[in-house]
Amino acid sequence: MCPNTHSQINLMQLKFFLTVAEFQNISKAAEHLYRTQSAITRAIADLEKQLNAELFERHHNGVILTEIGHHIHAQVKSAIEELRQIPLLVHQYKHQGAAPSQNINEPFFLYNTRRLDIFSTLYLTKGMKNTASLLGITQPAVSASVKLLEEALNIELFIRTPNGIKATEICDLLQQNIKRCLNIIHDVPNQTADFIGKLQGTVRIGALPLIRTFLLPKAIASLAAHSPAIRFLTFENAYESLVAQLRSGDIDFIVGALRPQQQSSDLDIQVLFDENMFMVVRNKHPLLRKKVQFHDLLEQQWILPRANSPARLLMENNFRSLNLTPPEPTVETGDLALSRGLLLQSNMVAVVSEQQMKHELDQGLIKKLPFDLQYTTRQIGIIFRKNSIQSAASKALIDSLIAVCAATEPSG
Repeated sequence: MCPNTHSQINLMQLKFFLTVAEFQNISKAAEHLYRTQSAITRAIADLEKQLNAELFERHHNGVILTEIGHHIHAQVKSAIEELRQIPLLVHQYKHQGAAPSQNINEPFFLYNTRRLDIFSTLYLTKGMKNTASLLGITQPAVSASVKLLEEALNIELFIRTPNGIKATEICDLLQQNIKRCLNIIHDVPNQTADFIGKLQGTVRIGALPLIRTFLLPKAIASLAAHSPAIRFLTFENAYESLVAQLRSGDIDFIVGALRPQQQSSDLDIQVLFDENMFMVVRNKHPLLRKKVQFHDLLEQQWILPRANSPARLLMENNFRSLNLTPPEPTVETGDLALSRGLLLQSNMVAVVSEQQMKHELDQGLIKKLPFDLQYTTRQIGIIFRKNSIQSAASKALIDSLIAVCAATEPSG
């Protein structure tokens, strides 16, 4: 996936915006930033023109934020703070986590959107030529931009090899801050549009399997009907990959089955509901025509989640609690379409959640077997990056998810 460019938003202007808001006086802000008053005034005016919004009210003794200025302030502060952390991270990397002995200077060299775009694109492509082509600049310009960052931080970000460019360990660490910053500022125009009543922007959702077939589509469809300017982008990777994307700011949140045992201190969760798993077969399956004992199920062919997945472990624990050996799968898969096709075309038994097969259950294509799978309760919910600021469009989708869940009767 090629990165978006964010050149329409000037990071230095955002830094000036924060400083003026802090001092409530352009002259004092200019003195603090070692800039002329006219430079600060011009930068704020340009930013207001870009956002088509008045960010400050001018008074004889200073300035104060307007309502729309307040509306974007936290988001802008969050973006700049991601960059202000970079010199500290570099110091800690060089000195085994030790705190600096003196205050670290403001990293003005990082407040250059184009420079960060070049870094981020080079990190993804691992090639000067591809980066230059994607951004419409020359290879020497790419090289010069990276060299400036390396000299300012006094570190090596990329290693030149015969096979291309390889990111260093510290580069891997810093790129997360840079990506989060770029993703945040990309949404600033959408925040100003939201303030005047136009909900727009892109919501990037990490969609785990359980949520994809009913709840998420219903929530998206409901919101899209009322807010057609919102674009929805879903990512269907493995849990670990989605968490990595969440940490780097490439997605706004993850929705699906929660994993409390893997919960990290840098992530927050919001539980939507609890749900059990159960066993299903096709309509008119032979097992539906007779009284079946639990041990009879062991003779069946099974479609099971992948080994060591949370769903598989819960199912196996249920069988062990009954002093039964868990069944061996004939088919082991995490693909819902394959499971559905096998169920409808064979006499196999599958272990699923209601949300995964809700349409098939409602249409009578598959039936639940009358056995309770104890100890298979899972929490379904949303995973956020701690202290992240959700865009208005993202908040609207979360509200839509909550409303859909409230209106849906879970299996319990």
